[in-house]
Amino acid sequence: MIKALAVLVNYGSEQLSYLEQVVKELNNFEKYEVTVIVQSNISLNIEGIDHVNVMQLEDYQLLPLTCREVIWNHRDDFDIFLYGENDHLFKEYHLDNHIKYSNLLPDNRISGLIQYEFNDQGNYYPAYHLDFDWDFQSVEVFDNKVFAHFNNVHQATFILTKSQLVEIGSRINFKELVNNERSFSQKILRRLRKKLNLKVEPLEKYSVKCKVNTDIFEFAGKKKLICISEFEDNLIHHLPNLYIDGDKGRLKLRSDELKMKKSLNQLLGTNKY
Repeated sequence: MIKALAVLVNYGSEQLSYLEQVVKELNNFEKYEVTVIVQSNISLNIEGIDHVNVMQLEDYQLLPLTCREVIWNHRDDFDIFLYGENDHLFKEYHLDNHIKYSNLLPDNRISGLIQYEFNDQGNYYPAYHLDFDWDFQSVEVFDNKVFAHFNNVHQATFILTKSQLVEIGSRINFKELVNNERSFSQKILRRLRKKLNLKVEPLEKYSVKCKVNTDIFEFAGKKKLICISEFEDNLIHHLPNLYIDGDKGRLKLRSDELKMKKSLNQLLGTNKY
């Protein structure tokens, strides 16, 4: 049986019902012996969690990063590793697919997931916001499976095999966030573009919390690809469905199902969706 380590982050008590659902699903995996560790700022009493590390931090934006440290410290103890926020529902086929794709993709590629929410009108995709979109020139085919790159690499999760974890850890400090300060010449160019009223990219595209997973896809020499020919199997549910209707102050994002279907058909060159 494959030994899997799932390290989840939890802050406060507001989303414990989602955490319970995520942990229950992980414990129902049949092909994997899953150990669940939760990094939390409060004590937890949830069936199925193997260990809770209650963390006292000055800045709780760094709480998710402590998950990467746990994973790195256990790199020799498991075959596959999962990181996730407490409200993203891992399914067993996510691990199956990651292993399958890892055996197909070149070493400088890594498979990923797309977040989704849903209501009675269909699926919604929070990654579709600001200027984020598919790279329509990125289509690659491996063993008759079609992959493409979505340039918002945030997915609030990651899955890594042991070999991927070790390789990534040789490229970045896995226990720390990557400092993405631009070079002096880049900063000068940025100022010049701003002076000329040209588009200026932000120094950081992602928040501290998001960088816990985006660092893996941005700075470790592995381009993130989504298997779009098996698209439905590479979605991960954001359980609160907050972005669909703008609940709890969240902005409703331009993430409708029609836009996604049109993009996928363009990428695939078919009318599959």
